[in-house]
Amino acid sequence: MMQSYKEILASAIAAANLPSRALDVGECQSPTGQRCSLCYAVRLSYADEARLKDEELQRVWKDWRFTAELARLVRSPLGRGYRTTTKRRVFPYRDTVCLGLIAPSEEGEMRPFPVVRCVIEPQEHCAIFHHVQESFVKPYAKKLARATSYVVIKGTSAEQTLIFNVKDISPELVRSANTLSKSLTRSFPSIIGIFLYADTSSPQYYLGRQRGRSRTSFRKLYGKSEVYHRVLGRSFLYSPLSFSQVNQSILERVIREAQALLQPKNDAKLYDLYCGYGLFALCLAGNVREVIGVESSSASIASAFANARRQRVNNARFLLSDINQETIGRIMTAAQPGDAVILDPPRKGTAEGVIEFIAATRPARVVHIFCAVDLMPKELKRWERAGYTVVCAVPFDMFPGTPEVEILVLLEPA
Repeated sequence: MMQSYKEILASAIAAANLPSRALDVGECQSPTGQRCSLCYAVRLSYADEARLKDEELQRVWKDWRFTAELARLVRSPLGRGYRTTTKRRVFPYRDTVCLGLIAPSEEGEMRPFPVVRCVIEPQEHCAIFHHVQESFVKPYAKKLARATSYVVIKGTSAEQTLIFNVKDISPELVRSANTLSKSLTRSFPSIIGIFLYADTSSPQYYLGRQRGRSRTSFRKLYGKSEVYHRVLGRSFLYSPLSFSQVNQSILERVIREAQALLQPKNDAKLYDLYCGYGLFALCLAGNVREVIGVESSSASIASAFANARRQRVNNARFLLSDINQETIGRIMTAAQPGDAVILDPPRKGTAEGVIEFIAATRPARVVHIFCAVDLMPKELKRWERAGYTVVCAVPFDMFPGTPEVEILVLLEPA
């Protein structure tokens, strides 16, 4: 069986035999001094990590025998301290709970790693998690602690929004959470919002189910209702439930590259599939006649509409829909040859029939964004069978510290 890109990169890092870097106090380790082994940051400088990633990506690309060029890896402006979405799993521990990173054991069990300071996260996030951990052992917070599966932070080092992923929202739990909320906002003025999100699905996932959720399952305890960031001079607000990229430091370069690859014509239509809160759609709307964004999350679509109004973008429409073999025909019913498509599907890839239908409409250019490298050969073969060819590909180091990268692939009719 062919090795995965993750396995190949791990072998290359081991073979490089680079000395482990010196750690600052609490950095990449537990309170007892145990080193974290969950990402590359504990061992490698970002320069070494990015170099090895680039070398192995080039090697894997050649092994796949694509004739198109793979550009050199675009490095993240922030190689460490970059994550704008962070989380801690809440594990039962004796008569209390423990907040930790998820560390799989050799037996495959999920165990906590209580890191003091994770270097790929902003220091402010780590301090907030530490405060929550200390509060969870206090009598007033025990109800909340036992009901929480994840604590999630969205935001930068300047502003943070907290979400407690809980099993239910009862009056007793709300009282407990409100007391903790007051303690957190006194200690951290940079916290701009605190929420409870009720979810009874598997604790393997956080913020797992969004469609059809009632207002009572997502409750604001404090502050602002949306998360804010600014890209290419545009202000975006989005629901805390919306998917958002974890590395905002590289976003502008990704959007500029997508625009350069697509080269959309002024009289063309742009389809932005899996559009989220409208990031690509609104940044590229000025280059085309019309933009149609499609997303399955109702929270994200509501944010996309609001962002379009706020930015006074009048040529963007947004549709709430799953993207699969049954719906893609309705979504692209008015597509014409010469239109452009950008799609940024989830890690599992596109549903059967989606690539094939898009190709049948004969868009002039397609940019397919991959966040799972090993999925690329299968998905790109589907494009080739549908009459499209890979022109070039540009990898971005969206996730420093991990083997994952984000790759923009430009496809044109063969």
